[in-house]
Formats: sequence, structure tokens, C-alpha cells
Amino acid sequence: KHGYGDVEIWNMNDTPFELVEIKHNIPIDRNLIFDVVKKSENTTIERYYILTTYEDCFTSIDEEEYINKLILKIKKERNLEVIANGIIYSLKYYLRFVEDYHDFLKTYTNELITDAKNSTEVKNFHIRAWQGILKKYSKT
Repeated sequence: KHGYGDVEIWNMNDTPFELVEIKHNIPIDRNLIFDVVKKSENTTIERYYILTTYEDCFTSIDEEEYINKLILKIKKERNLEVIANGIIYSLKYYLRFVEDYHDFLKTYTNELITDAKNSTEVKNFHIRAWQGILKKYSKT
């Protein structure tokens, strides 16, 4: 399903509850956070990750401090948890919970192939690139 973020997690009752939006080389600023709030209005969304590949994550330290205060206010007023972070930092954090990396990569690859067959967002060139990465880094 598409409409809120790059990755959408839906409840069994067909309502979104967790979203991930990834920005490539775009710093996180307050306008991105305001957009998250607007997209999440009148929805069942509980958590919204906005991640970036931008090296410093935010436009400035002052902006990061403002955003952190804004995120706390959003949580208090709207019960929406917003996580604004760098994608590499987030991956490092969450990948530590993976118990079996081989199983994880196999499942992820199968899901990617399924998505390529069932959606217009994952293309065959994505599959080929992913398989190239696996081949390059696999232990043989």
C-alpha cells in the first residue's frame, strides 16, 4: 500500500500504524516534521520514522534542538511518536536485535522479490543491485 511513507506497516484491520520515510542527502528540518504531523492527522499512525542519508542528519545543531523539543510536544499533544535520525545510525541500532543474519537476509531478499512482482516501486534493477551486494559481501 502506498500513500504515507516509503515503508508502511499496517495493522490486521487494514490501518497504518508505523511508517518510515527516507530522505536521500536531505537534512532533516522542522518542515519535514510539520509534514509528518500533517500526513498523520486523522489516522491510526502511532510511530513515524523520518530518516536521512545526510551526513549530519539536521541542518544545524539549533535546528536539531528545536526538532527534539517539537517531537516531544507532538508526542504529548497527538500521541504520535516521531523518530528523526540518520538512516545509518538507525540501522546500526536496530540490526543489533537480529539474531540470525543469514535468515534475515534470505527473508529480506524473498520479500524484495515478491515486492518486485507485486508493486511498481521495486524494479528488477533493484533486485540485481541487491544480489550484487550479497555476492560482493558473502562469505564463500
